[in-house]
Amino acid sequence: MALKVVLADDEILVRLGIKSLIDWERHGFEFAGDAPDGLQALELIERTMPDIVLTDIVMPNMDGIELIETVKQRYPFMRIIVLSSHNEYDYIRKAMKLGVDDYILKTSMKPEELLELLLETADKITASDTEWKQRLAMEAGGESQAGETQDELAERLYRYIEEPAPKERDFLQDEQGGDASAEAKHVLMLLRIHRSDPSRATVDSHQAKRTLLNLLHLELTKWTKGNVIPYKEHEVIVWIPLSADSDQGSAAEDTAGPGQAASVPLLSLGQDLISAAKRFLNQRLSIGISRVAAGERGARTAYREAKEALERYFFGGTERVYVYEPPNNTEASSEVPVMTREIEQRLKQQLELMDEKAVQQIVRGIFDNMAEAGGPLEHNVQIGLQLLHVIQTAGKLTDEHAAAVGPDSGLPLYKQVIGFETLEEARSWFERLIGVCCDRVRNRMYRTGREDIQRLLVYMRTNYMNDLSLKQAADMVSMSESYLSHLFKKETDTGFTEYLNQVRIDKAAELLLTTSLPSYLIAEQVGYENINYFGRIFKKVKGISPQQYRSQYPNDTDGASLT
Repeated sequence: MALKVVLADDEILVRLGIKSLIDWERHGFEFAGDAPDGLQALELIERTMPDIVLTDIVMPNMDGIELIETVKQRYPFMRIIVLSSHNEYDYIRKAMKLGVDDYILKTSMKPEELLELLLETADKITASDTEWKQRLAMEAGGESQAGETQDELAERLYRYIEEPAPKERDFLQDEQGGDASAEAKHVLMLLRIHRSDPSRATVDSHQAKRTLLNLLHLELTKWTKGNVIPYKEHEVIVWIPLSADSDQGSAAEDTAGPGQAASVPLLSLGQDLISAAKRFLNQRLSIGISRVAAGERGARTAYREAKEALERYFFGGTERVYVYEPPNNTEASSEVPVMTREIEQRLKQQLELMDEKAVQQIVRGIFDNMAEAGGPLEHNVQIGLQLLHVIQTAGKLTDEHAAAVGPDSGLPLYKQVIGFETLEEARSWFERLIGVCCDRVRNRMYRTGREDIQRLLVYMRTNYMNDLSLKQAADMVSMSESYLSHLFKKETDTGFTEYLNQVRIDKAAELLLTTSLPSYLIAEQVGYENINYFGRIFKKVKGISPQQYRSQYPNDTDGASLT
């Protein structure tokens, strides 16, 4: 049977550290609770009957010396270890005279040293000590009044939340359709643990989660009774009873009735939990609060409502408290199309052209649509994955390029999208992704494209007399027509057709000056079937007609016919 340990210390960080740094169950202990002063510690001791008490000396209301005296009088079988500071030697001597088992300095205390001291103290507990403790507990109704454990409550809540309901019904009514509002009222607060700064990442994530849970429990007890229950990897449930006999104090004051929104005091509690996590652990939380649920049967609906409220952090920002707001059925729903086929097609076209400015503009429009439409987080993640697929396909990006995009460079691109915390984070990430994509494609195309364009230019200069369209040229260099046109103009500073006409007209001008061939034959030799079209293009390029050009630059040919 695990030995119970109780802790009394007025410093929250000391209580949090001691409670979190030792794996109590693994070493045969049960952490039965902690208190910020001697008076509350004594109440906790009477309620839980621990085997070992860890206590500070200097505390408000009742100091450690008075607590030790009282405990030794009432419960002589309990073992006591003193947590002391360097300047408390007089107190330590007095405590040792009162019969404490040992002491340890808080300022230099290490987890392994405290654990060793606890194990040594545990070895001192005799069979008679255990029998005396059990007899006192039975006389006081101790363990029989302790009620269920948190694990039992957690297991039951998990079952209510996860098991499919027999039929859809409002959580305020029982299976027969009757009003269940007479049952104990509860509010479910759902906490999201946001991604930590990688530079501050802890080696032991399990330890970090345990420390956070302990801190949340400490803060919760300042306001109300309730249970802090770990749920999914990044979620924690705070299950708060609001029944009239639960002695809630200010936390339950002015609380709305079943089916209505949670009260302002609960908002303050939520913000306090967020602030404590940030202040003591540098951990970011967001919280969603359900409406008031009638009994544990309402946990499924309460969780869904708290989850729906919580996910508003994606649009409204993290480290805030969000309260569930039921949909207003009287308002006509207006769905905003976020990423239509038309938008996706335009995006693909601009990605094909590698027009980064146009691509960024389209993606900004998509995120503006997301902000306007709102909607469930899962739906927006799916849009993000769809957008990633389009960009990744165009840029032939692999997870090797993830390092250039986001802070979670060790994660595949799709996992980075799934892990977005806010809409603005997603927007900035995709802006970087587009930049990486366009740079990579431009560099790749520029290296291979320059060679392809140079080969194409050689071909055009030697085969100008043949029929050559942009489509044929694109097939030759394995590019799309639009991208070839874009790259060709970038490399030559002129369009494909204009360049081909320039080559043909230059050759025609050469023939006009070096031969006596008539214009229509020269037009055919340089690739123009229509003599009138040839004349218009020649004048556009050279500024004068073929005849005027030949007359301006007479040649040495004999008796040639000039048509």
